[in-house]
Amino acid sequence: MSTLTHSVESSFGDDTADHVFLSQSDGPITEWTRENAIRLEEKEKKEREMSSQTIDQAHEYKDEFYRKRVVTCHSNKLTSRERELAIAELLPNEVNKDQEKKPSIVVIQGPKPGTPTDLSRMLQLLLKLKHNAPNHLNPAPAAPALSKDAKTSYVAAPSQAAVDATPTEVVAAA
Repeated sequence: MSTLTHSVESSFGDDTADHVFLSQSDGPITEWTRENAIRLEEKEKKEREMSSQTIDQAHEYKDEFYRKRVVTCHSNKLTSRERELAIAELLPNEVNKDQEKKPSIVVIQGPKPGTPTDLSRMLQLLLKLKHNAPNHLNPAPAAPALSKDAKTSYVAAPSQAAVDATPTEVVAAA
């Protein structure tokens, strides 16, 4: 085993070998190795302490956060209950006021009867139906009647009553 390897190995735990090695040669490398090992141990201790402090602070922060969260949830519940109670107190009064004002019969608002727009629209509809009546409103053709002078022709002349009848009378007669 070389002296350098022996000194590095001995500095990490074997004190007796370290003393023997130091007595043989008091070189600067041996002293630096020993001091470096001591510094590394101190650095590891500080890092462990820092990490444990950071973990403790994180636990404290987490506990404080949950404590605040519980308090805010509780206060939110209380304010919500207070608002609900205030609304519950106001609503029956408002409902009673609305019921007093409302009539028992509700009229759907639309154009007032007899207004010019209503009459003009009615006239438009009547003219449209008069000129282009749908098939279900057209009167049914009258049964063909034979004329006396035409023995072979079966063309019937329309009766005078059918010509003079209005569409409502024709529908009522059918």
